[in-house]
Amino acid sequence: MEASLNQQQRSGRYKLVALLALFVIPVIAAKLILYMHWYEAGATNKGNLIEPRVTFKQLGIVNPIPDSWQLVFIVPSSCDAVCKERWYLLNQSRVALGAYAERVQIALYASDSSDLEWVNSLADKQHLLMLPARELPVVEQDYLLVDPLGQWVIRYPEVQVEKAVSQSKGLISDVRKILKLSRVG
Repeated sequence: MEASLNQQQRSGRYKLVALLALFVIPVIAAKLILYMHWYEAGATNKGNLIEPRVTFKQLGIVNPIPDSWQLVFIVPSSCDAVCKERWYLLNQSRVALGAYAERVQIALYASDSSDLEWVNSLADKQHLLMLPARELPVVEQDYLLVDPLGQWVIRYPEVQVEKAVSQSKGLISDVRKILKLSRVG
């Protein structure tokens, strides 16, 4: 009878250890993975989120297209063939948005050093904004997505010509997701 009792105690202890292992080992493994930086968080956006937050109000300028999402092209100091191709792709990206296109406007943001001759040669330059001379989270030939409340959301840096179409597809994907989820604009 005593042997049977010892057998039951051992069996109970094994079950307790197994239950503890079942719940404790995953916690320890997760902590170790996070501590050793083996986990890389996934991101579905193709562009670079602008952090820290930048708004027109912070920059001291007026939103040129309030109540509408903006796809922006940062005008470079000299607009060459690559610049013209990026401008064309940005306009085509808006068309490719389909039903969402009416919620998005194309805009040009320029600085004092931008190629204003090229800007003046464009047929549609109604949404031109002159940027202040200060440090900004964008550079020449970047694409920029601005929300209707004036917050700069995502930037798409200049890429090689071979990757420009791929980048435009990523921009379209990101804008569709944002517009689908957004109730603003």
